[in-house]
Amino acid sequence: MKKHLTKLKGLSIAIVIMASSCNNATTTTTSVTDSAVSKVDTAVSNIKQGAENAVSSVENEMSSGNVDSNFVVKAATTNNAELKILQEGMDKASDKELKTHLRMMIADHKKLGVKVKAYSAKKGYTLPDGDNGKSDDEIAKLNNKDKGPDFDKELVDHLVSAHQDCIDMFEKAQNNVKDQELKDMIGDALPTLHSHLDMMKQMQDKMSK
Repeated sequence: MKKHLTKLKGLSIAIVIMASSCNNATTTTTSVTDSAVSKVDTAVSNIKQGAENAVSSVENEMSSGNVDSNFVVKAATTNNAELKILQEGMDKASDKELKTHLRMMIADHKKLGVKVKAYSAKKGYTLPDGDNGKSDDEIAKLNNKDKGPDFDKELVDHLVSAHQDCIDMFEKAQNNVKDQELKDMIGDALPTLHSHLDMMKQMQDKMSK
């Protein structure tokens, strides 16, 4: 009987020790889990803040100097496209007066291209080599026309529309760009673009009669 009581006492002590160990393990596991969750929350917060900072940085860059570089790239691309179309016209146009105008316009657009390129190099802007396919659709339309009045009319109609769009783009940019040197360059180019538009409108009127 005495031995039996001793065994029961020992079993009770063992149970108490086991219960204590389980409580400690649960506490330790909970502590580790809480720590891991905290680290994950911190990491997510850091990633979110980093993304917000990156977006803010891009927005700030665009609102400060990017309006200038964006215009310069767009102007260079548009100018390259018009040069390709003008050259296509020189090769295939039949009207002598039109070809005289085209020759002069090619020279003017080349001068503008040189100015844009020099300005971009000075400011560290990277320009496209070509026109990014901007002229492809119009050249395809021209190539579908036979040499003669149909081709000449398609070309003149395009040049009227394209120069009007270009003037609108330059005039808008003149009010928006930040750099005074760029504003001056745009101001110098506008009279030439207007003269091109007037010439093509006159040709358009002549061809519609």
